[in-house]
Amino acid sequence: MFRKIFIAAFVLVLVSSVCMASEKPDGCSPKFQAIGENAVVELKGTGEQDIVIVTDPFCWHCRLAHKLLGEYPEQYRSVKFSFYMRRNSPGSDMASWIIEDAAGTDSLKSKIDFAYKHLKQPKTNDPAVAREVVFSQFVMFFPDLLGLDSIENAMAQLQKKHEAHVLTSTALAKAAGIPGTPVLLAGEKRLSDTVRTHGWKHWKQRLSANRQIKS
Repeated sequence: MFRKIFIAAFVLVLVSSVCMASEKPDGCSPKFQAIGENAVVELKGTGEQDIVIVTDPFCWHCRLAHKLLGEYPEQYRSVKFSFYMRRNSPGSDMASWIIEDAAGTDSLKSKIDFAYKHLKQPKTNDPAVAREVVFSQFVMFFPDLLGLDSIENAMAQLQKKHEAHVLTSTALAKAAGIPGTPVLLAGEKRLSDTVRTHGWKHWKQRLSANRQIKS
């Protein structure tokens, strides 16, 4: 019941290996494919299809979606994270920079799980203050983030390395007409169908159906 009630805002964009021609903008648009191609953060599952989630670490439904993805790894071979910065989530950019900085490392999953399970949203609208609050929480659990640098220098390096890419991710999502988070792109190469789901049961069914089409 908990899942059925609170997953209602979850949006699924289903991808199949065959893309039907359409005059109207739809999932076939290269704009959607660009989101997955741009994403650098990736976790592995045990299934057969590749998926992309457009997400924000402070989005409540994104956190529930992350929990569900962790419970059903057999539904996907890999999941990529494309970060979408929202105005009402100050500090989420810093969380995204930290996660992207860990891409391809052994600490990636731990940092993603921390961001989506334990990270507390700063109670401030000041972006600079919010970033420091987020960074400080990460450092408590991942002291290697700080190293020998000061907090200011470490934060500045993360911003220099990852801010432009995360902004690009957000811009790509907006260009594809994605209104918010979370949005899931599921499938192989081309997008053919856009659906809104109203429960994890439906979402899981669509993933399973797409997996059968692929095979």
